[in-house]
Amino acid sequence: MQFATLTRSSFTRRVLLATGAAIAFALATPHALAQNVADIKKAGVLRAGVQVAQVPWGYSDASGKLTGYDVEFVEMIAKDLGVKAEFSPVTAANRVAALLTGQVDMLAAVMGIFPDRQKVVLFSRPYTPNENVIIAKAGPQMSGLADLKGLRIGVPRGTPMDLVLTKENPGVTIQRFDDDATTVQALISGQVDAIGAAVTQVGNIEKAAGAGKYQSRLVLQRAFNGVAVRPGEREWVTYLNDVIGRKIASGELPALYKKWIGNDLPDMPTTGEGDAPHPIQMPKQ
Repeated sequence: MQFATLTRSSFTRRVLLATGAAIAFALATPHALAQNVADIKKAGVLRAGVQVAQVPWGYSDASGKLTGYDVEFVEMIAKDLGVKAEFSPVTAANRVAALLTGQVDMLAAVMGIFPDRQKVVLFSRPYTPNENVIIAKAGPQMSGLADLKGLRIGVPRGTPMDLVLTKENPGVTIQRFDDDATTVQALISGQVDAIGAAVTQVGNIEKAAGAGKYQSRLVLQRAFNGVAVRPGEREWVTYLNDVIGRKIASGELPALYKKWIGNDLPDMPTTGEGDAPHPIQMPKQ
């Protein structure tokens, strides 16, 4: 099956300004920020920036403990290094600045590998996909957009799912809602036949409607999340690439993905550089 590259708009002006300032700082102090694996082992701590309000990637559970896919992934790397994991909360707006100014050693922070970001940070090979999918009542997997013809599909207004379905126009009736919660409720109530949503919404739907009633039936878009490190830290990213490859081969990373996302881990590019890890979009069939 062939895929087409999916483009992404640039960072917001605020993020660009913050990142630009961070780059200037990093360039002014390259030796202070440059590190390798030996430096981290000597420190005894792996400082990782993670998002802490992004279920299921990073969030606080009922007991207040930080948990999630990215959190357990960082702990996996720290264990491989033989050091302790230390987490720093970051947001989409400040995560790159936190990395480039030396506040953290790496970002595992729902960081999709996009061309504009590759100009600012060095990415590891992907450690997880981040998929936008069609969720509907349990049934056979769909092979392409043509299988959606005649369906009423709900989407959060202005999201990538909305844009793809509007652009491709596979003969569906698109019903737009203001947020994820109302979109999900429209599916459960029968107002729509299917919805476009992040694959992580499957778990939320199961909590509301019961397990096994709804499932991901078609991947609309697949982005890939990578670990971000500072430019020039080639040894560090090489080590991360090796760890990710080993954890995939051992089954540990697929098990982590199954635990948090509920699906089998798909094949992913083996590099975070160049065009290979850019987001891909299902073709129209």
